[in-house]
Amino acid sequence: MDEYKRPRSKHVPGGAARLPLLLSVLATALAAGCKDGDSANTYAPPPPPEVIVANPVERDVTSYLFYAGVVEASETVELRARVQGFLQSINFKPGQRVKKGDLLFVIEKSEYEATVAQTKAMAASARATLDLAETTLERAEEAFKQGGTSDLEVREKKAAKDEAKAALDLTNAKLTQAELDLGFCEVRSPIEGRISKNMVDAGNLVGRGESTLLAEIVQATPAFVSVDVSESDVLAIRRERLKHGAESGTEPGQVAPGQWRPCELALSDESDFSVAGRIEYVAPQVNRDTGTLLVRARFENEDELLLAGYYARLRFPMSTAKAMLVPEAALLSDQQGRYALIVNAENKVESRRVRIGGLDGGMRAVEEGLSATDRIVVLGVLKARPGSVVTPTVQESAAPGR
Repeated sequence: MDEYKRPRSKHVPGGAARLPLLLSVLATALAAGCKDGDSANTYAPPPPPEVIVANPVERDVTSYLFYAGVVEASETVELRARVQGFLQSINFKPGQRVKKGDLLFVIEKSEYEATVAQTKAMAASARATLDLAETTLERAEEAFKQGGTSDLEVREKKAAKDEAKAALDLTNAKLTQAELDLGFCEVRSPIEGRISKNMVDAGNLVGRGESTLLAEIVQATPAFVSVDVSESDVLAIRRERLKHGAESGTEPGQVAPGQWRPCELALSDESDFSVAGRIEYVAPQVNRDTGTLLVRARFENEDELLLAGYYARLRFPMSTAKAMLVPEAALLSDQQGRYALIVNAENKVESRRVRIGGLDGGMRAVEEGLSATDRIVVLGVLKARPGSVVTPTVQESAAPGR
């Protein structure tokens, strides 16, 4: 068996010299790859978040007191049957406007007409009896002067005359009552307003044992809203009047003699206070049980927009002064109160505590804590954190929606 022979390696000329060169090229490539990888993984911080900033709006702002109440009719009258009888006719349509004196219901009159006629006859009889008694008394007095009768007989004739006069007076009183009862058979409107539906149909007996309710009339022009003003507000208003020297003759609720303080009303479906009115009455004392003062406002309500029973919000203008206004949404709150986010000259966010006033549309008055040059974050408040840097974009107006 032939002996196994190992194959001989072929000798490549210059191979040993090329090996260091290849290693150098490989090392260079690896080094370049490492540098590229390090450059791609280097951390680059994100740009500062963008926010919208605006300066406060400075203008005259009126401060208000806000209260809620219920619309009341100026007059409400219940029409009731004052005499007993069958309801003969109904002379209106439910809900229509009626005038003072309009005939609305008629109760059967025949019984009361008979009573009037009977009482008139009794009155005529009593009048005749009185005339006879007066004539008899005159003759007795004449005879007494001539000695033809006694003083006792004259006294008797005088008593008979007085009795006849009393009987006539009684009969006349009964006649007056009978005529009133006859008049009550016609139920007329005592005021102008809108009438409800009839509570009783024609043909029914009314007024038996009680004054049957027939209908209601509501006069809503003008309309009123009464509110209970807190004691603290009452004190503030009165001290303000004393501070500015209330004119002589100015009543509570007036801004000048004969000039009542205006007020505005908004209904439950309105955000604007579109109905103008004025204070008409201020109670003379504070309710000790509630610590409030009753104030009633009057609204002419010529278009009859206000119906009795509507829920209404009132605002009473107090004073007007310049104030800083910012959008309500730009003012944040925490357990310590309200604050705004301000972007300073280095575009860093600061938290600024503020003291707020009343609302003016969608803007909130700021009484303390802001200046006219402050840049307030009005949009993007969630991106702005106190101490962080932001990229501010200036908004021309701080008014919401612009």
